[in-house]
Amino acid sequence: MPLASTAGWTDSTGKPIPDTESMRSDGDLHVQLLITPDEAELRTAWNTASRAPTLRVTDTVKRGIRSSAMLFLRGCAPNAIGQCDVVVEFFVITPSGQRVPAGGGPLWTSEPPRAALVLGSASMNFSFGPTDETGLYSVQAKVVDRIGKRTLELWDRIRLD
Repeated sequence: MPLASTAGWTDSTGKPIPDTESMRSDGDLHVQLLITPDEAELRTAWNTASRAPTLRVTDTVKRGIRSSAMLFLRGCAPNAIGQCDVVVEFFVITPSGQRVPAGGGPLWTSEPPRAALVLGSASMNFSFGPTDETGLYSVQAKVVDRIGKRTLELWDRIRLD
């Protein structure tokens, strides 16, 4: 997983990496979106590893199988008492182009993360039923640092076979 620095995204050797659709930065705020087939496994791996763990991600799903969109972040503007207020709003874009609200909530409300990246509090859990269209879906996350007045829009794609 790329690392965040105050100068932008970098690889493990410190070489700059440009922003992508699923990995955005604005000043000190860095956010990365991943889709995982197992949120509990990812949270456990992240919270118990002594260094950056290997995280299981996916770009395809099957009907009835739950997946989760997860966000990692670094940097946020603190308020007068040292707390951040970063929120996320999720959307799903169907293969036919319909934009569907998919929830959201607080992503980070503590002091600014000191680690290279932290796992955000909010996630989007989803699964597809028998009447959902087959094809390529887009999972979108609109992340807002309310104190720093910064907004990052990220997306990743998932194929329903």
